[in-house]
Amino acid sequence: MTRLILVSWLWAFSFGINKQWIAGADPVLITFIRLALALLALLPWLRLPRCGRSGVPALMGIGAVQFGLMYVALNYCFVALQAYQVALFTVLTPLYVALLHSRRSGRLPTGLYAAAAVAILGAALVERWAADRRTFWTAFAVMQVSNAAFAWGQVAYKDWRRRNPAENDAAVFGWLYLGGVLVSAVWAAFGSNWGELAGYSPQRWAALLYLGLIASGAGFFLWNSGAVKVKPGVLAVMNNLKSPLAMIVSIVFWGAYAVMLPRDWLFLAAGTLCIAGAAAAARRASENA
Repeated sequence: MTRLILVSWLWAFSFGINKQWIAGADPVLITFIRLALALLALLPWLRLPRCGRSGVPALMGIGAVQFGLMYVALNYCFVALQAYQVALFTVLTPLYVALLHSRRSGRLPTGLYAAAAVAILGAALVERWAADRRTFWTAFAVMQVSNAAFAWGQVAYKDWRRRNPAENDAAVFGWLYLGGVLVSAVWAAFGSNWGELAGYSPQRWAALLYLGLIASGAGFFLWNSGAVKVKPGVLAVMNNLKSPLAMIVSIVFWGAYAVMLPRDWLFLAAGTLCIAGAAAAARRASENA
């Protein structure tokens, strides 16, 4: 669970960085660059799975969905939305995790749904609509594709590791990044203007280095390897911890406090308590299961 908390902090900074220095760039190119950097970060440890070459296509398939499809959809949303609105649209990820797990296990874990629901409530309290109430329904739909892809990848990798307990996460995780790189590279080859790379500012390249090497390269490895070690209820809840953390980062670093009303601080506190309480309850329930 410590890994999931650490990564949630890393990703809390990513929302603002994306909006400040990445938004406006070709989403597919950005996805390719981030995943290529993530692959580079883990390349020294990359090995064939102990289960043999047959494990490579499965891992690459997981990465193609969890990272390739997810990132393209996510980066499209930063073109139209503010950073805190993108955080808002991620609140359904825990429910997708719960639904996928229950479908795979063939049972209805009531406690898991309850934990996911409380986490969604907490994130909704923290990430409320802006005063102008622009809903951006198209962006919302695209964001849910991103959420579903990310949730599916977490559950799929957790299941793969359960079937292959002798595998080393560091040795095989690069195959997931390679799957995402290939999907985004093919996508970019047919629809992107590679010439725009020459116009990227030093600030954008610096942001991409952080997002690719740290937020993606280290972050997703720590997240998926951490997800293997926790119960489904905890994993579902922890998917929403980044929402209040992203708001805190926006307040401290991006000046969101300038437009916050007194009631907004109450919503932030209430939402954070909901998510923390849901995580604790899900962990206790999982330990007693």
